[in-house]
Amino acid sequence: MSNRTICDVDTPDPWIVAGNGKFYFTFTLDNRVEIWCSNTLENFHHCHKSVVWQPAPGTPWSVNIWAPELHYLKGRWYIYTCGAPPGVGNPGHRTTVLRSSSQDPMDASAWEFLGPLKGMPDHWSIDATVFSPNGHDLYCCWSGWPLGDHSDTQQDLFLIKLRVPEEAITDTLLCISRAELSWERPDEGRRGVNEGPTWVDIPGVFRGIVYSADGSWTSDYKLGLLPLVGQNPLDPGAWAKRSTPLMTT
Repeated sequence: MSNRTICDVDTPDPWIVAGNGKFYFTFTLDNRVEIWCSNTLENFHHCHKSVVWQPAPGTPWSVNIWAPELHYLKGRWYIYTCGAPPGVGNPGHRTTVLRSSSQDPMDASAWEFLGPLKGMPDHWSIDATVFSPNGHDLYCCWSGWPLGDHSDTQQDLFLIKLRVPEEAITDTLLCISRAELSWERPDEGRRGVNEGPTWVDIPGVFRGIVYSADGSWTSDYKLGLLPLVGQNPLDPGAWAKRSTPLMTT
């Protein structure tokens, strides 16, 4: 949860992306989304900061705003994050989207809140990320409760294809990883946690999803690997989870 080497505050759920010859940094602030901008990757200590979205208290999706990610897709900047309704809190989490009309993501006036990502199930979801394995088709991956399950004891990884950055194709929904391995299950195995998915493509080394497993509230948090071994991400057989973690705490 701490990243004091590049800035002076804790930055949970950090996300950094390069664009316009700069580095843009965002992370969980709970009630708003900020973007920080630096000319160098290793120094955000005295950088330009912009609050690009801060919903009024009491409005929909205004609490527990977690894990924002900034993406440049189809010629525009987007932010994928999640939020919950006031009075509901965590059980109400849904993936939400913001879109900018400017090529400068630091321009706060250009950001528009679009609401929940269209086409996704009306069900608990956090930590959404968007990627393109072929440079054309877009996919969204997130951590969610199994459909119909509201017990808050199981977080799996789900995938859906996007029609456009603002809308998913509902009938392409797929679970690509269940938190079933012993090292993915905190609280003496009573819970299962797969979360924080990120697409990583290093030619000749690794191509797939890196994710967090076990409990972030424990000293046993880990990183797992979910390689894409096939050509079609919507084919369950195209994903081959590694049986051991990449990294442990």
